[in-house]
This record gives sequence, C-alpha cells and structure tokens, in this order.
Amino acid sequence: MKKGKFKRADSEKIWKEMGSTIIILFTILLVIQLFVFSIEKNKGYAMREKLKTGEYVLVNHLAKPVRFSVIFFKLPNSKEKSMMRIVGMPGERIKYVDNELYINDQLVSEPFLSLKAITNYKEESVITENFDSKEILGTNNGIIPKGKYLVLGDNRNYATDSRYFGVIDECLLIGTVIKIEE
Repeated sequence: MKKGKFKRADSEKIWKEMGSTIIILFTILLVIQLFVFSIEKNKGYAMREKLKTGEYVLVNHLAKPVRFSVIFFKLPNSKEKSMMRIVGMPGERIKYVDNELYINDQLVSEPFLSLKAITNYKEESVITENFDSKEILGTNNGIIPKGKYLVLGDNRNYATDSRYFGVIDECLLIGTVIKIEE
C-alpha cells in the first residue's frame, strides 16, 4: 500500500509542477507580446506592394523608428491602427516634386518603391503627387516637430496617410514592422 500512495503523491506533484510551469510560460509569453513583440494583421491597401491585405507581420515594440522603416501605429483621433512607412523625421522638411523626394532640399532616393511603381513612372504616371510638408497638419511651417513623424503608404495613390491626417505623434507608434516570410 505504501508503494501505491507514493506513486499517487509523485503523480500529483508532477501535475502541480507542470501546471505551474505552464502558467509561468504563458505569463512570460503575455509580457513579451505586450511589451516586446506582437503579431499583427495588415489591413488596407496603403502598403499593397510590400504587405498584402490580411498578411501577418511581427511588430517589434522596442525598435527605434528610423527613416523608411514600416511602422505599426494608431491613427490620430481614431481607434484604427495602420502600417505605413516613415518618410519624414523630426526637424526635417519634406517635399515631393515630379515623383522625387526632397528632404531639407536634398534629393533622396526611395529604394523600397516597387518595380511596378517605377514602371508606372516611366509610363508618365504619378507615384506621389507634388506636395510640401508646409501643407501637412501638425508641422511648424513645414518642419516636422520633435517627437513626430511624417508617414506615407507605398501605394501612394490609394493611401490615406500624413497628407490627409497630419504627422504622427511618437506616442501613437506601437512598433516597427518585421515581415514574416511565408
């Protein structure tokens, strides 16, 4: 009889330890998802060539935003979230003239633009309509304030981006997008 009780006690101990381990594991995963990484679903057409609608991506909540990185953020004055590319950084003036990006009056190439966009340009199509950051809501006479970013979708003709809702406040940034390869 002692042998049977010993097995039952060991079995209960193992189940308690496994339960504790699973709870600790889920807690760690929850903390990681809330503060370090999350998996998000792309919605909309703003980044159509880079990210398909419904495609899942990994979002790094700790990465520092840099020019041309794709970010996941909350839209101003909305509960919606979106993914777009940072084009303008704090302290800069942005303008587009004839499909070319100028940052502080210096021509800057956009290597991320798709072959399709470049082909459209060669066929006399407009990739990005001319604009100056002076026209963007939330800038100081065209200069992007500290803690704010100008974002554009890669699918410029269909993207509702900073040209419509203004610059994005840093507190609205959730993280930097890392594409999950299929």
